Amino acid sequence: MSELFSSSLFTFCFFLVIGSVIVYLILKFDTIQRQKLNRIMASTRDVKPLFEQQATGDKLHTIKKKCSDNAIAHKQIAQQLDELVANYDKGKISLPDYCSQLNRLLAMVA
Repeated sequence: MSELFSSSLFTFCFFLVIGSVIVYLILKFDTIQRQKLNRIMASTRDVKPLFEQQATGDKLHTIKKKCSDNAIAHKQIAQQLDELVANYDKGKISLPDYCSQLNRLLAMVA
């Protein structure tokens, strides 16, 4: 019986079985993690980019602050801003387009 445990064939089979179990467990863990990741990606697919949304909010605040003057040019820019915000709220323009148009208005005000 002690010959069986000391033979190289038994050692090879032992490590083969243990290695196979470890590889199976790694693959099973990977599959579970991929499923979790796919669920997270599916649930966040419609979420707008946070930093771009925050940047547009800052630009909008700056433009409104500068347009609070009574100058005629600023009133026209304020009117364009109101139209732009309305179009974005209705979903007529995308967030990147909204951001670029806010950049244009910010350049006009500054």
